[in-house]
Amino acid sequence: MPGGMGPAPEHRRRRERRGSFHVRTGAAGKRAPPSMALVYCIGVVSLLASAGRTLAPKGQLCLGSFWCISLTPVAPKLQRVNYELHTLPVDAKAVTDGDTITVYVNMSNHPESGDVPQEVHKAANERTKARAAKNYQRADALQKIILGAGYRQIPNMGGEQVLAKKYRIRLRGIDTPESLMPYGKEAKEELMRLLQGKTLKISIYDSDRYGRLVGDVDCNGVSVQEHMLKKGLAWHYTAYDHRMELSKWENQARASRTGLWALPDPEKPWDWRKKKRIGTV
Repeated sequence: MPGGMGPAPEHRRRRERRGSFHVRTGAAGKRAPPSMALVYCIGVVSLLASAGRTLAPKGQLCLGSFWCISLTPVAPKLQRVNYELHTLPVDAKAVTDGDTITVYVNMSNHPESGDVPQEVHKAANERTKARAAKNYQRADALQKIILGAGYRQIPNMGGEQVLAKKYRIRLRGIDTPESLMPYGKEAKEELMRLLQGKTLKISIYDSDRYGRLVGDVDCNGVSVQEHMLKKGLAWHYTAYDHRMELSKWENQARASRTGLWALPDPEKPWDWRKKKRIGTV
């Protein structure tokens, strides 16, 4: 046709027909307005988003009534007590350091009493007879058999020898200075002073990689972790515990420069242990 106004090539006509929202061009080569379908879809999406912002529950961002994203931080999962231990009176030698103790529990009223090996029961009975006959050499030999199985005969509050099982306990949520660190000796001595001769209630939550039971320790109504933190002899072990009250007790001791907080820059026990492992202590 004259003036180069011949029909559009076939491939161009196919491209214009493809899809629902293709861009049309006018005769002069200008872009045509968007189709009404596209305008309608954009309007619907905008309306849904607006409704989602208005009607969404607090802490959520919603697109319509189906798609919602929570904006509220997830709280740490609370640990549950697995069981409780009620101990016999604590011996001073049972305090290993400021956050670890060894305790004994009377097996006569223990849930695991049925699991005590028969040879242990037999050794305990024979040892009681040997002590009554003042055959202390025989009694000591039988005590070794009992100890080897993880039990021990020790006196209860009335002085009677009872069969007990040994447990190593790691105080939950705190970390005290190691023995060779400043205030390591003071932490051990304070824990010994608090616990010696007392019976304890221990709420067990878990066990650690060293085989110790991890728990909260109550001594005649006193939280042992609270006591050690307020005395300025422990850190809140935030790598494993997120309880706000432990941080509060530590901060009280910091503010009053009690215990180790009187030092200008006390070293954290976990940093000290790391240095010891790599040989820089």
